[in-house]
Amino acid sequence: MTAPHIPGLTELRPLGAGGFATVYTAHQAQLGRDVAVKIDNRVLADERDRRRFLREAQAAAKLSGHPHIIGIHDADITVNGTPYIVMELCTGGSLADQLDNHGPLHPEQVRDLGIKLADALAAAHQVGVLHRDIKPGNILVDRYGTPKLADFGLAALLDAQGGSTVTRDALSPSYAPPEAFAMAEPTPQADVYSLAATLYTLLAGKPPRPVPWPITSFDQLGEILRRPIVAVPGVPPAMHEALARALHPDANLRTPSAAQLRDELIDPMRMPTVPVPPPPKRRTWPLVAGAAALVVLLVAGFLIWNPFGGKEQTNAQGPGPATTQPGGAEDIPPYLKKCGERYCIDQSTCFRGIVSIGGQAASARKVGSCSSEHYWEAFGGGWLSGEIPDVDSDELLESVEVKDVCTPEVMKAATRPTVDTTGWERTAVGFKDGSRNYFLCLASQPGAGEVFTSAFGSN
Repeated sequence: MTAPHIPGLTELRPLGAGGFATVYTAHQAQLGRDVAVKIDNRVLADERDRRRFLREAQAAAKLSGHPHIIGIHDADITVNGTPYIVMELCTGGSLADQLDNHGPLHPEQVRDLGIKLADALAAAHQVGVLHRDIKPGNILVDRYGTPKLADFGLAALLDAQGGSTVTRDALSPSYAPPEAFAMAEPTPQADVYSLAATLYTLLAGKPPRPVPWPITSFDQLGEILRRPIVAVPGVPPAMHEALARALHPDANLRTPSAAQLRDELIDPMRMPTVPVPPPPKRRTWPLVAGAAALVVLLVAGFLIWNPFGGKEQTNAQGPGPATTQPGGAEDIPPYLKKCGERYCIDQSTCFRGIVSIGGQAASARKVGSCSSEHYWEAFGGGWLSGEIPDVDSDELLESVEVKDVCTPEVMKAATRPTVDTTGWERTAVGFKDGSRNYFLCLASQPGAGEVFTSAFGSN
């Protein structure tokens, strides 16, 4: 393996390699010290992704003063477009190494680790930084035996090049919260789940809900993610309850913050007096056709599947409340207004992504405001005469009721005067509104990735 050239560093030697990155030891001659450098093998060709990586690396560097967050010395992008981070060299390996070499830890050791790491996580969340991949392998131990959270600055890489296809390859399945499999927005509660899963693993020698990967069906995944957390022998009941609450499959019922998890580990009396709610009853989820693997096509965004009845929006709900109820004087579908003989978008309405699964109707996830990152924007639409067809968005676009509505001409007519939407991609997604169904025509600028503005409707 040929070591890349990193300005200011010499004597690069491979230390370890994972699925997406290689870690080297190196010597920083200017300061006469040894460091670690993590070089990701994903190329950030898009300038937006480069800026995001450097922005998150800078935010992570500001956390370096915390005693349980690894120090970051530098971050940049190689001439080949691969991002790297120069950081403190921890010679004690990771907690994953310690688990492999010595087996599960004593509950008091894990409690002490949990307090320190939850405090580090709380400090990160306080300044708006999420980790998004907490697991034993990302907790390093320095030469003094101090545990430190690593890899904060690489969080942005989970979204790199997300404008075309998003996969779950970056997930650590047994440590990711259930909502992450639905590609939901990362939250502090998701980090809390991952930290609790890590602490449980250190106690039990295995994750609380081991997820085989790849999964073969949603039904299998839903069953795994609802399993109750089994108490580890020798672990005090209060500690088990604190971890079980932090591992609740429903993010709304989970320990709400890393600070609270820290406080509960310090003093069990700070735990809420209500008992830990039981996991929701098992429901049947559709199998996805494919050859012994889950085959999911994620088109320009995120899969909208929530096995725990959360707030993700799908065809079954529509993207939100109707602006005009069907059956009224104008009988106008939600989000639309009358434009001659057709309907065009009224208020700017944008979507983070679309998902199409074979044999099911395409769905889309609406963002709260078009000033939030999004890929698709609605420009028109209309009522459907029957049920939403079980087809993908492009097939719906070509259907009889839709193809003469979601046209380039209608899109151009709905475009704001200062915007040029010539050549934009078009598609269509169906939604429910009470007992009726409607569709929205969506457009996206090819190659633009996530945008923060809207070309249609009024703000």
